[in-house]
Amino acid sequence: MYFEAAADGCILKSERGTEFRFSRTEITPSGDGGIFCGEGILPTPRLLPGDRLLLPIDEGVAVPVEETDFSMQTPFCCREAVMSMIIIERGGDYLLIALDSGTDASYDVHAAEGSGGPALLTLTLSSESRCRVLYRITDHLGEACRAYREFHHPAGVRSLKEKFSACPEGASLCGSAIFWIWNDDYEKVMYSDKDCDLSPLAGDSMTGIAEELRQSGIDRALFGIFFEPDGAAAAELTGKYGYLTVKYDNYNDVPPADLLNFIPKKRVEGCDYAARRIKDYPDGVQINEDGTMRDAWALRGFDGKLHPQNTLCPVVAARRMLEEIPAAHEKYPAMSGYFIDVFGGTVTACYSDKHPMTKKECVKLKKETFCKLSEMGYLIGTEDGFDDILDGILYTEGLHSPFPFRYDKYNCGRRKAQQLGAEGADFQRGHMLNPACRVPLWELAYHDASFSFPYWGDSTACVTETLDDKILFARLYAAPPLFSFFAGDFPMLKEKIIGAYGKIREVTGAVGLCAMTDFRYLTDDRMVQKTVFEDGSFVIANFSDSDYSYQNIHIPPHDSIFCGKTGA
Repeated sequence: MYFEAAADGCILKSERGTEFRFSRTEITPSGDGGIFCGEGILPTPRLLPGDRLLLPIDEGVAVPVEETDFSMQTPFCCREAVMSMIIIERGGDYLLIALDSGTDASYDVHAAEGSGGPALLTLTLSSESRCRVLYRITDHLGEACRAYREFHHPAGVRSLKEKFSACPEGASLCGSAIFWIWNDDYEKVMYSDKDCDLSPLAGDSMTGIAEELRQSGIDRALFGIFFEPDGAAAAELTGKYGYLTVKYDNYNDVPPADLLNFIPKKRVEGCDYAARRIKDYPDGVQINEDGTMRDAWALRGFDGKLHPQNTLCPVVAARRMLEEIPAAHEKYPAMSGYFIDVFGGTVTACYSDKHPMTKKECVKLKKETFCKLSEMGYLIGTEDGFDDILDGILYTEGLHSPFPFRYDKYNCGRRKAQQLGAEGADFQRGHMLNPACRVPLWELAYHDASFSFPYWGDSTACVTETLDDKILFARLYAAPPLFSFFAGDFPMLKEKIIGAYGKIREVTGAVGLCAMTDFRYLTDDRMVQKTVFEDGSFVIANFSDSDYSYQNIHIPPHDSIFCGKTGA
């Protein structure tokens, strides 16, 4: 990469001559790149026709700058920015813009107005506090993501193998699948506007389905347990079938006291965490800068409307987590660990006089809390997540399902057991299963440091019509599957689940602990893609409707090949 100073800014140029022009002069050369130190609006180059923005939205989203109906304004350290970097793709080169800290930073992508030329997206980066920004051009996306990891984590990141020293059970996640199995009456209890006498418990269904899965050759699985009484099933799931189990828990949602008067009782009683959170209302609630209480996940009331809960301040949440989880584990000692919803997904300040907290303190607190739980030996996962908390978690649910591409994205979490049908299939083909729209940024940076599963509302078999392409992405990214369904749907889904598990397991079982070192487009239309792993293994996925040949290996349409380290 070459750096050229100019009177009105500077130019970064790749070895093949690709130029990125900046109108700012504060960038200075440093090694194989440029460095900016400062705050406020950060230097970015003007975007040109043909560019693509590679954004760290969950595992990664690719946006052509001509796609002017796209917009995103978001802070870093959340599902819309799980890494503190942006990459601009231009002419086969990649400009990495990496922040050493994104805690107080954000990015804004929207259509330009009044530029005089063709309408294009613009990119703005800003930081409320002083930060260092690295600018580097590479001709390999994998190299750009590794450079980000080294810059953002100069002390290194704990690998999965290192994390297994505290939680040996976690090694069984390699080549595994997650199962969330729901009682057929689950939605009638959880989302009803009426009281009822139905039970949402699914423990018996879980053990029955586990028996069938084990007999079908599925030897590695993690079962998520949502309702507290179903924790009793952990002993059989683990002892008889050898499966991992995690208990769902929530240290974010606080029901306001008056809300309990018009929310169905079964909804409150079923979510055992609700009673534990109520004790911290209102003193433990997170306070916004304007003095209001921060909203959280909404519940349906007797009036049929959704009513927001409030958010527990992370300071209080961390305290409760370290109190409650060891006590819960004493009751169900067979439980492998805990899936902590929401807590790992965002960073926010709290303006309460009782527990004030800055964003930087929030990041530090969340990382330390997850690390403490992991060091206790618990298998810890969280929703989505972001890389500053990575050392304390083994897996995430949601990164393999970029948020903007989820069907009915704002209600996706309420549809986690449903089959989405033809409408869902059509929606998925637009972006979620469009290979030109997705890019494995997270995997290129952290595949050896965490297991990344789909979101339960975008589970592997939630649309049977598009299951084959779901499998292609899972194999290409070596991303393990997650199955979430009503128990009554299992007979219909059984063979599809077993088939999908086997095809994905071939890859994840072999390279689940390996770094992903490269990602390439093998055709100009981006319909054939290749990933490479540190042991030399590679996957080629053919998303097109035509045959493809690679080194005399025939790859049919919508199919893939996996070549292990001893393969071609």
